Amino acid sequence: MKKIFIVLLFLFSIFPYINAQLTQIPGKPIAEIFTDFHYTPGDTTKYTGFGITRAHLGYKYTPEGNFSSEIIVNIGIPEDLAPGSVSKRYAYFREAAIIYSKDNLTFNFGIVSTRTFDLQQGFWGKRYLGPEFQALYGYGSVADLGIVIDYKISDLLKVDFSLLNGKGYTNIQYDNSLKTAAGVTIITPGKLYVRLYGDIMKPLGVWQTTMIAFAGIKNDIFIFGGEASYKTNLDLVHKHDVWGLSANGAIFIGENSELFARYDYASSLSLADTNIQWAYEKDNTYFIGGLQHIFSNNLKAALNYRRSNPCDPSKKSLNSVYLNAMFKF
Repeated sequence: MKKIFIVLLFLFSIFPYINAQLTQIPGKPIAEIFTDFHYTPGDTTKYTGFGITRAHLGYKYTPEGNFSSEIIVNIGIPEDLAPGSVSKRYAYFREAAIIYSKDNLTFNFGIVSTRTFDLQQGFWGKRYLGPEFQALYGYGSVADLGIVIDYKISDLLKVDFSLLNGKGYTNIQYDNSLKTAAGVTIITPGKLYVRLYGDIMKPLGVWQTTMIAFAGIKNDIFIFGGEASYKTNLDLVHKHDVWGLSANGAIFIGENSELFARYDYASSLSLADTNIQWAYEKDNTYFIGGLQHIFSNNLKAALNYRRSNPCDPSKKSLNSVYLNAMFKF
């Protein structure tokens, strides 16, 4: 892991020199770093301290013609690993795709960005503060191995179709099942966003479906968006269905500053013949709000307050204050 990171840093450091000495390679390097300081009152363990939650390093190659390619390595945190794994930093290919584009058609093949919550991620615009609702609660992954096709019917309407392994970019094992997904996106001239998405797969003989509906509005004064999500058989157990709501918004208070907030409600369905939700101990509400300032095209930061409130009354709510920053080029 350390050797990979050192090699990548070395390549980025010598890239400008090589670029000046040789024929210019069409494209650009990609880098994103998410870092923070977080404080939880009354806690002196893992909920207080400095952290680097994400580092993306890669390159987008754009030669002449219809083909291009993109490769991104994700340096993740121990908390992203599966339960029982040895705690350590790890590196995954976040994206390794061949892209074909012509007119209104785009074809992506390899480890590609999914369309599960692609629009919501761009609309929220604050991934460096934490994952989107669907990633946070297990509805889907930001990237996967497979094929994604995007087609722009008009300036108003876009559609997409995906055929994926369904395991996410951290697990590309084969199990004789594929995830089929489709979505419709409408963006009006008045900046009204509407997105409908659905997918289906049958891993290990258990059907899983996901349905997401999103709507939002954006203008020069404020942005506001909300969505509803539903997933069946979340952990490949029959009737272990989950659903949730998420809303976010911001008010612009200057050219580069905004006050923002987000609220999540995550719930599971009650089991048959009982009033008990199957994931009662995991169900919760989550709030984050604060002030973001954009210093440049490369750097933004946000001071924010967070509260996680479990539905289980035997568990305590968690309140934290964060200072997050993102640097990219």
